Amino acid sequence: MAVKRYDGSAWQVVAGKGDQGTSSSIATWVKTASGGETSLSGNDDNSQALSYTVGQELVFINGTLLKRDSDYTATNGTSITGLTALAANDVATVWTVNAFSVTNAISSGLVTTTGDIIYASGANTPARLGIGSTGNVLTVSGGVPAWSAPAAPAFNGAQVKKSVAQSTGAGGVTTITFDQENYDTNSYHDNVTNNSRLTVPTTGYYRFTINTGMGNYPVGVNEFVQIRLYKNGSQVQASLTQYIASFDAQATAGDYFEFLYYNDLAQSLNSTFSVQFLGA
Repeated sequence: MAVKRYDGSAWQVVAGKGDQGTSSSIATWVKTASGGETSLSGNDDNSQALSYTVGQELVFINGTLLKRDSDYTATNGTSITGLTALAANDVATVWTVNAFSVTNAISSGLVTTTGDIIYASGANTPARLGIGSTGNVLTVSGGVPAWSAPAAPAFNGAQVKKSVAQSTGAGGVTTITFDQENYDTNSYHDNVTNNSRLTVPTTGYYRFTINTGMGNYPVGVNEFVQIRLYKNGSQVQASLTQYIASFDAQATAGDYFEFLYYNDLAQSLNSTFSVQFLGA
């Protein structure tokens, strides 16, 4: 059976069957009136001294529950005042819920600042983690939660280049190869095997940048130049430009990309080919 208390407007559950680790009791004080009393105090008919917890008392007259601060006043824990004068043989009853405790409850004193977090520092051992600074992220250090500054996003990409210029024929398409790397964070490229390729390691979106490093451009000659981006051996994008082009493309892990160059005049290229992972 649940133990409840009346808060002046509604009944509130204090403890009851199924409330594991909770203990409480109701003390009862009963007094038969002589007549004319407007207050209650001292011993009752069973020589029990009136004692209650302020705000947790229930006062009845002949079984009728009175309303706190309207029908009576209870402020000091040992007396009830402000009653309408009792008649002889009226029965006054005071109930109070004694202090109760909850086994293994975590004290509110454990947290001291807005934003504090409670965590287990060991088995059955609650601990406090103070609020972090603005912009901090929650991480794990030494097996327990900890605040830290967010790590800078890691760059993911590659840039490859040629050790010597590559000649292209007039009026044809040339696959550009690369035998050196300025950087390669995730094994996009091999300087020897299939060294025309940048192979993406992760499914997502990528930006490819091509700088032809074109030389020997004849002054005064109109020249048609096209930079082409191939994916898995098929053209996916092209740019009518002479020097630099940038392409964005979606790719699946394992797809490879190549830079092919068309020029209606023979050229000598010392190109770079770059890739940057933009995100999934």
